[in-house]
This record gives sequence, C-alpha cells and structure tokens, in this order.
Amino acid sequence: MAIFERLAKRNPNYQDRIRVIEGDLEKPNFDLCPESLDYLKEHTNVILHIAATVKFDEEMIKAITINLAGTRTALEIGRQSKNLQSFVYVSTAYSNSYDEHIQERVYPIDYNPEKILANLDDEKLIQDVIKYSLKWPNTYTFTKALAEAMTLEYRQLFPVAIVRPSCVMASLNEPIPGWCDSIYGTNGTFIGWYYGLIRTSHIDPEVTIDTVPVDYVSNAIIAVGWKTYIERAQEPELLVYNCVSSTDNPLTFDERRRECEKACKKHPLLTGIYRPITFASSNEIMFRLYSLVLHYLPAYFMDMALKFRGEKPRLVDTYMKIDKVVATVKKFSNTTYFFDNQNMKDLYLA
Repeated sequence: MAIFERLAKRNPNYQDRIRVIEGDLEKPNFDLCPESLDYLKEHTNVILHIAATVKFDEEMIKAITINLAGTRTALEIGRQSKNLQSFVYVSTAYSNSYDEHIQERVYPIDYNPEKILANLDDEKLIQDVIKYSLKWPNTYTFTKALAEAMTLEYRQLFPVAIVRPSCVMASLNEPIPGWCDSIYGTNGTFIGWYYGLIRTSHIDPEVTIDTVPVDYVSNAIIAVGWKTYIERAQEPELLVYNCVSSTDNPLTFDERRRECEKACKKHPLLTGIYRPITFASSNEIMFRLYSLVLHYLPAYFMDMALKFRGEKPRLVDTYMKIDKVVATVKKFSNTTYFFDNQNMKDLYLA
C-alpha cells in the first residue's frame, strides 16, 4: 500500500516486527487467552492506550464498560508487565468541556471510578452517575474524564501520561497529505459538505474550531511515550498534554469555511450533489429553517424520484441521522474553548 512505501524502503521486513493480538474492550482482560496475556506481560515496553468508543450518545453502561473498564484492563496489563517503561492514555481535549478554559491537569471527579465499575448492577448508583454526568455534553466526554482519573491513580506504579487531542483531521504530511481512514466526526462533516450533502450547520460562524492533523497527533503520542520514560526520575507527577491548535493558531468556523471554498474551487468535485455552500447559524430556529429548505425538501423530492425508479429512498433518512449527530455536537460547535498547552510546547522542544 502507498501509505507504507516510506517505511518499506527504510525497513523492507517491517512486517516481521508486528504482532497483532485481537481483543475485545467490552470483556474482562480484553477476552485474551492466557498465552496472549503472558506474551504481553513479558514483551511490553510501552503502552499507548487509544482504543475507545467515540460514539457521543453511547448508552452509559456500554460507554463505562469500554472507556473506563477497558482503560483499567490496559493499566493492569501495564502493572503486571515486567519491562514497562511508560503508559500513555489518549483522552480528548474535551474531557472536561463543562469548563471553557481547559488546563493541562486531571480534573477531580465526585465519583470513584473503581466504585462505579464494582457496582454496575446497582441501578440507583448508575442513575446517580447518569444524573451527575449531565454536567458533561455526552457520555463520551464523561467516561473519558473518569478514565483520566483512574489513570492518575497508577502514576505511583509506573510512568504514565495523558494526551488530549482535539478534533482529529486528515493528515497534513504523513503517510501522505490528506490521508484518513474514517468518515466520522469532523472528517465526515467536511466530506458531506464537499459533496454538497451538508448545506447548513448548527454552528456559530465566529466560534473557534480546534482541529489537529492525525499525523501530528500520532507523532505526539509516540513522543510523549518516549519523554515520559526519559524524564521519569525528575518528573514523578502525571503530565497532561493538550494536543490542540487554536491556542497558537486560532481559526473561526467562518475562516475555515472560506479556506475550504478556495480549496474546492481549486479542486472541484465532479460527482457532488450540489456546489458546496454552508449557511451556518447558532440560532436553533434559523438552523431548522435552513435545514428544512436546504436539506429536507430537496431530499423528499429526490426520494420520490428514487421510488419511481424502483430504488430505495435514502436521503431523508440520511439527513435524520445527520441531525442526530448535530444534536450531540452543538455544545462544541457553539462554544469557543481556551486550552493551555505549555506541556505540548515543552514536548516540541525536548
């Protein structure tokens, strides 16, 4: 594959150094067989725990099971590893998004993560946790905050750190410019706009949107793993790295939109539904009006045409799914966050 060409030229036998062990985040010990667990404990030097459910409206028990219990399993594998040098937990820059000023520290949680995991069958406790979680925009950010608090408890056992990326975008340089393997989140929004599918957004045009290319995030995670081990003696505390862009290079949604329009004129898409345009509003009523005129009315007519052709109608359903996603992100798309990122700057200079 083209994305591995540089690596293959440098090390033609790189695949010989890769061992894939399949696991399940929802099951105890990732559902690994004893042999796989023993192999990890014997041969693991650095753990980069990235896996999670990123579904914003995930059901609470499932989100806790994957994002919190899964993190504890990874931490326990680290604790039992004979040669562990560092552990990096990848969270999100919005894990404490009830606060518009996000510092590089682990924020306190009113509920003990271990107590939650030990009492998942306690309906009253879970209802209390759900009520408490309403302080966060969704179950994803809440369970990420819980996992950060749990990771903090392991700092006395081995070197640990937390990396918090904001919205991860397609790559800037590596492995090739524009590479991405997901159409979800911000990438999916841009693709939908590029195709003329998404023509209005429930977003404040003047809000600052924070995005980071995936290759920058990947490089940061690896570098944090290295730095956490190298500086383990002089830095016993857990360091948090806000991997963000808006602190030093702030761009509003409207500024991004204009830049995207320039790119579309330079690289027009020949198979899109409409010419890419965006009518953005932070006002719920105006957004609904735009959505009705620009999304749903054309979609109904197009679905009728598909029915007459004997094809399955799909556009109205697509817009209903898009609106469901919009509802889960409106907190972020209408709030400007201010991130501290001194630890990231220090990492760059290390």
